[in-house]
Amino acid sequence: MAFRIWYPQLDVFDCIRRVSVLASLRSPKLASLERLLIGDFFLANPPLLHQITMPSEVRKNFMELKVRRPEKAFLSYPAAPLLFHKMEPVQRRALNAMAAKKLLNGEKLDQRQVDLTDLGRSVLYERLDYTDAERELANFIAVELIAIGEDNIEDLRRRTGLRRLSA
Repeated sequence: MAFRIWYPQLDVFDCIRRVSVLASLRSPKLASLERLLIGDFFLANPPLLHQITMPSEVRKNFMELKVRRPEKAFLSYPAAPLLFHKMEPVQRRALNAMAAKKLLNGEKLDQRQVDLTDLGRSVLYERLDYTDAERELANFIAVELIAIGEDNIEDLRRRTGLRRLSA
């Protein structure tokens, strides 16, 4: 019998699930596609949050979540920018599928903004299964992490080491 390891980072359906929870939690003024994709990256790879710099209050709130450090995780992680780049086609397919199914506002997506439609909110957020720990982590990412450098995304890019030009 052959076994395969499932990687949520490379699963389109799981990306749709993660994006839906982040899009429903984040502030409307943080609707930037690049911010959401960075948030999705860290929701799929929570141990890598330990490797970024955060303001002290944000770090304190993060430590309360008790996310396992990367060296104590089952998987070994490649460099964050490399994995972020590898996730790009999966994230693009997920967003395009969501827009095609009218779960995301397609016009806003063309403007590099992410906004769930009413259908998207009801179908995705209310009906998909999230653990309490995942909801807490998603809330931290959506409200605190991707809000870093609210006026200028360069601060978030610098702190995370992630940048998506083609999003």
